[in-house]
Formats: sequence, structure tokens, C-alpha cells
Amino acid sequence: MAEILVLSAHIRIDFALHGVWRGRRFIPLPARTWAILAYLARHPNTVIANDQLLAVGWPGEPHVPDDLGRHIHRIRQAVEPHPHHPQWVVTYRTVGYCLRMPSTQSPFVS
Repeated sequence: MAEILVLSAHIRIDFALHGVWRGRRFIPLPARTWAILAYLARHPNTVIANDQLLAVGWPGEPHVPDDLGRHIHRIRQAVEPHPHHPQWVVTYRTVGYCLRMPSTQSPFVS
């Protein structure tokens, strides 16, 4: 059973394929970018600390904090209707990031 997180009528995160559907177009994500997005998606509406996201993207490896910003940029390019004015992946300066979801119903479908 494939798990899909619906952000909007046109944007869906596909856990089986490790990428994002924008309408009928599939956007595969690189492994580190996917790991960060999947972690955010599994913890919606929760601010995830930068250090935690770095540990998710670079488990047991050295990393540069600027690397996280580049991967968040890729995620926004994939999921945001207007990447320069994000509504889904929100920055909490010096703290971390949050995948903001509507609180109405479960956003996961199979």
C-alpha cells in the first residue's frame, strides 16, 4: 500500500516513490533531500530543530549547516506553489523548519 501525503489538490508527497507529485508531473528528490522532507512530513505542524534535520540528512556524517538550506530550497521548489513565499515549509529563524498542514482531516491517503 502506497502512502501519500496530500498538501493540496495539486501537490502530493509520495513516500513509495520518494518524491512529489505536482499535478501529473512527478518530481523525484535526491536521497538527502527526500530524507529531510519525509521527516518533516512524518511530523507535520511541528517545528523540527536544524540540528535534528542535519542528523536526518547526514546520519553519522560531517555536514555544513548551509547544506540544510540548500535542501530546504529544493523541497520548496518541489512542494511550494510560490517557493519565495512558502506556505508549507516554514522557516523558524535560528530554530528550524516546520511542514505546516491544515488541521481539518488526516492528510494521508493510500
